[in-house]
Amino acid sequence: MSTDSERRPARSRMVHSAGVLVRERGVHGVGLREIVAHAGGPRGSLQRYFPGGKTQLVAEALDLAGADVAADTEPKLSEARTLADAIDAVIAPWRALLVDSDFTLGCPIAATVVDAADNDPLRERARALLAQWQDSVRDALIRFGDPESGASDHASVLLAAVEGALILARAQRSTAPLDAVQRFFTTSLTPSAGPSRARRKA
Repeated sequence: MSTDSERRPARSRMVHSAGVLVRERGVHGVGLREIVAHAGGPRGSLQRYFPGGKTQLVAEALDLAGADVAADTEPKLSEARTLADAIDAVIAPWRALLVDSDFTLGCPIAATVVDAADNDPLRERARALLAQWQDSVRDALIRFGDPESGASDHASVLLAAVEGALILARAQRSTAPLDAVQRFFTTSLTPSAGPSRARRKA
């Protein structure tokens, strides 16, 4: 019986495999042949599917990763009724990724920035995706009472903490670093008033 992954078109499988392997090993740690083998794709298909080579393939994998982050966080952010809910929406998908992968996978966007600093197209793609993520978190913080003047900085620090916690968590094989980040920001960013409190008073 074939799995969902096996039923995907070969091109789609290669993009998915590139994302998984970059999460695990970084851009420089994985070769095109490994991606094809991981995807179970036909040999010689890379040039046909990805005339832009590894840069094009990784860029599309980053777009897929960005879409996955949005799909995991945006609905929960929009449904959040408290600041604690919103911060959990940001962190919970990464905790699940670590546990489900036995702490082998991290953030492909961060891995790309580290490995592809000299590749302008990939660096710019990663920058844009991180900016979208930051804007989403900033908007959620503002909704729960964080002043607009400081919300961008707070969102930036939160995401920086999450990225650092992912590295520590993989090294320690424990979600404790992410748990600590969640506790810290839930406490430190708790506003004196916000939409959820206004609803309770009403």
